[in-house]
Amino acid sequence: MALSLDFFAGFLGGCAGIVVGYPLDTVKVHMQTQNCRNPKYRGTLDCFRSILAKESVSGLYKGMSSPIAGVAVVNAIVFGIYGHTQRHLSEPDRLSACFLAGASAGLAQTPVSSPIELAKTRMQLMQSSSRDNSHGPLRCLRDIYKREGYRGVFRGLGVTFLREGPSYGVYFVTYEMLTKTSSSKQPISTVHMLFAGGLAGSASWMISYPVDVIKSRIQAESSGRYSGALDCLKKSIQAEGYGCLFRGLNSTILRAFPTNAATFAVVTWTFRLFGEQPSATPKEEPSIALTSAQPSKHRATKGCEITCNLPRVLASELDST
Repeated sequence: MALSLDFFAGFLGGCAGIVVGYPLDTVKVHMQTQNCRNPKYRGTLDCFRSILAKESVSGLYKGMSSPIAGVAVVNAIVFGIYGHTQRHLSEPDRLSACFLAGASAGLAQTPVSSPIELAKTRMQLMQSSSRDNSHGPLRCLRDIYKREGYRGVFRGLGVTFLREGPSYGVYFVTYEMLTKTSSSKQPISTVHMLFAGGLAGSASWMISYPVDVIKSRIQAESSGRYSGALDCLKKSIQAEGYGCLFRGLNSTILRAFPTNAATFAVVTWTFRLFGEQPSATPKEEPSIALTSAQPSKHRATKGCEITCNLPRVLASELDST
């Protein structure tokens, strides 16, 4: 029951995070892929207003079914890999172990998340008058396969690997560092957990954002303009300068915090409504509630070992994701 509830709560939390943060993710993709010599938008707010004026609210949520559909699969992979890796490390409580487990989980889910993000990016950039605009992510991927084959479906896979490893590692390390600041005699409050999750999500995007820009440009381009990630990086810098690697970062940071906060809130209340607690990974340790309702002699990392992976995984994703 507890394991099933972990996945159910994570799925609901991930969906909530996507609903909250998806409009700013759409803005991010538009900002990242616009023509630098003839930019369509003056900034994040102008981009937001333009999409809203031309396509209404539906334009901000275009392609959202793609990340939501992949939440369950991605969460299952990350949940399993993170817990399995951390349990088999000699010192699982160390921050280096947390980074390694998080990075391993990020790399493991990349083959699933990359096609999902490809479909999301293509659908976000479709014009409202496009004939294919009403098609879902599966139809989008089928069309890409017909035109470009398997290489087209997995376009940007390599650069997504480069993004996900360090991004997930930094996320887990940041979250653990922030939650360890509480006294061991005092339980971590829900507000503290939400705040830590929001900051951890923001930190992970800050270090991975330049790679995400290259990923978005490669996946948005279907004409073969770029031969690879390095070629895309060189051409982008030559044409626009280094500033292009951080275009749209503000909308991403604005999205990261509430996305992770919404995910944590929904996961927490799901467990409360069912009156259950997520089980701790080590068999000899008792379960510790997501909201840390009971004081514990163990460090915060023990209690969050299973649940701390949920917010960043389910939002991205899968965000900047």
